[in-house]
Amino acid sequence: MDEDVNQHQPEVAPVDAVVAVAVTPDGMTAVMTATPPVGEGQPLTVEMIRAALAHKGVVFGVDDEKVQQIALAEEYNRGFEVARGIPPVNGEAAIIRQLIQTDNDLRPKELADGSVDFKDLGIVHSVKAGEVLCEKIPATPGTPGTNVLGHTVPARPGKDAPLPAGKGTVISPDKLQLLASFDGQADMVNRKIQVLNTFTVRGDVSTATGNIDFVGNVIVEGSVLTGFSVQATGNVTINGSVESAQILSDGNITVKGGINGSGKGMVRAGGYIKTKYIQSGTVHAVGDIETSYILHSTVQCGGGVTLLGKGTIIGGHVTALKYITAAMSGSRNTYVQTRLEVGTDPGALSRNREIPKLLEANKRDTMGLLRIINLLGELKKAGRLTRDKLETLQRAIASYQALSQTALELEDELQHIQDALAAAGHGAVNITGAVYPGVRIIIGSDTFPIESKYEHCTFARKEAGIQMEPLRM
Repeated sequence: MDEDVNQHQPEVAPVDAVVAVAVTPDGMTAVMTATPPVGEGQPLTVEMIRAALAHKGVVFGVDDEKVQQIALAEEYNRGFEVARGIPPVNGEAAIIRQLIQTDNDLRPKELADGSVDFKDLGIVHSVKAGEVLCEKIPATPGTPGTNVLGHTVPARPGKDAPLPAGKGTVISPDKLQLLASFDGQADMVNRKIQVLNTFTVRGDVSTATGNIDFVGNVIVEGSVLTGFSVQATGNVTINGSVESAQILSDGNITVKGGINGSGKGMVRAGGYIKTKYIQSGTVHAVGDIETSYILHSTVQCGGGVTLLGKGTIIGGHVTALKYITAAMSGSRNTYVQTRLEVGTDPGALSRNREIPKLLEANKRDTMGLLRIINLLGELKKAGRLTRDKLETLQRAIASYQALSQTALELEDELQHIQDALAAAGHGAVNITGAVYPGVRIIIGSDTFPIESKYEHCTFARKEAGIQMEPLRM
């Protein structure tokens, strides 16, 4: 009976294994699924998988090893990733790297020995013309990818960032650097770097600001307190006064209050100095000095000293190349030693005092080198000079020759200065009011001591020496 049943069962038609391939929407992955064969149908093969991939258009990123493994294992009814594209690499955003400090954190400067300078708070950020303030690392375009269909997948370029160019700056031709247009103060304002040629202190120069050292002009709205300093390559304007402080400027200095150095302060200008008064101070100007009175101070200028109004000079030493004009000098009640000197360049006077000291130091150094040269020379004669000692001898000889040449130049300069000082004396001292005993008028190499009161007069150098004559302004 069983044989009859088998004889009547229908034969199953063979069906080969079937491979289906699906590509993800982004085109970056291909997944295959295989259904098993039916009957005597052909099982899964590598060729079937490849044909299905080709039919779906998958031409890139096929994992051949995995395809072979799937076919060999006859894996059915499961999804397998058989191809993967290369995703694009998006570009990096541009980076702006700031090379100068603009934040005012007001931290004392740490010194080499570990201590801190509480007068250097870093409030000024000076830059030079052409200095690089910041630089740009450009954005990158990124690297394109390829999907499993062989299509290029574009990368998203990195976002650009503009250089923070503000006033007083210029962008380099390659657009990658921001430069200072001129010497000045770098600051960050509204996210832009700007360079200003004037630095303003909104108050006193004190412990709140520390010392000021600026490449450009400086305006101090208050005063400069004792122990602090202001240095500038431009002009300095101080709306208040200067205490026992140091003011150094390559340009002009204007002190609307006055200068009270207490015997310790120093004010020095490469141009003129204008101030209300000078008391117990040391003041130097390459140009003119203009003030209302000078008391017990050392004042030097390469131009003229003018005392305004009823301006008075009492005590100290005032030197000017061209002239000194004052209403009064000396004291009507007390004998006060006061020196008024004209016709001499203060710079030459200073150099005249400095050169002998330099020559003395040069002589000490020369004698020391000469002792070394003589000692090593004896060793050379004895044949006991090593290579190191020979190099020392050669350096000593070169230094000795250089010092000898310097000494000759200094001596020549000193002679010229002394000749010029001896021939000097074309300036004048003008007294619009009165000059009192205790004052000494010095013009060139001549001296005129004031032994009685003189009024409305001019002191000038003649062939017979310093002469007093009626005021000739």
